[in-house]
Amino acid sequence: MTAHWKPNRPENDSKNSNEMVLPEIKLQISAPTEPLVSGRGFYQLEEDALYVQVAPFTSSRRFFSYLESEHIRFDIDRQGRLIFIEVCIPRRQWPVNDNLTVPENTELADIRWLDFRSQIEEPNLVTDQRHTQLLIRYPDVPLSRNFLIAESIVVQVDEQDNLAAIFIGDIVDDIAGQEIATFRKRIRGREQFFEQSVT
Repeated sequence: MTAHWKPNRPENDSKNSNEMVLPEIKLQISAPTEPLVSGRGFYQLEEDALYVQVAPFTSSRRFFSYLESEHIRFDIDRQGRLIFIEVCIPRRQWPVNDNLTVPENTELADIRWLDFRSQIEEPNLVTDQRHTQLLIRYPDVPLSRNFLIAESIVVQVDEQDNLAAIFIGDIVDDIAGQEIATFRKRIRGREQFFEQSVT
């Protein structure tokens, strides 16, 4: 059953084992046109899964497409923006690296995902001792540039703007979706404030 704090996905959106796996994940990177959005990871203790909210769900930011492997799923809106990440590997199985740190020299960017409804390679995962950070890493893709796409979320790419990694910081424990629900309520209020300020 899909928890109510996940994006509203069509019921027939399921894995297809016969689908070709994308050789790389292509991104389009341009200068930012909006304020930095809120983002954060919430580890669901009851489900042993990590849900990462990237900006609020709105009429313009809602589920349209996805990229997924066996244990990772990226949800994307109609404009190609990342809105949600789901990691279905229990954190006790995440490899620990004591030297994991927030990527440096980050830039702000408007990033659009160009592929959709496709299978992707299974990435490597790396976390810290406290499991408050997670690096989703595609080891065959060299790291070239770092882009902050939301608070606590950094996208890393190669020179051809293919996805190399996603860093998620400030992960918190959550029970029954209480923390993520509170977070969504807060960032919806912030979004409405910005909209009113612009108009």
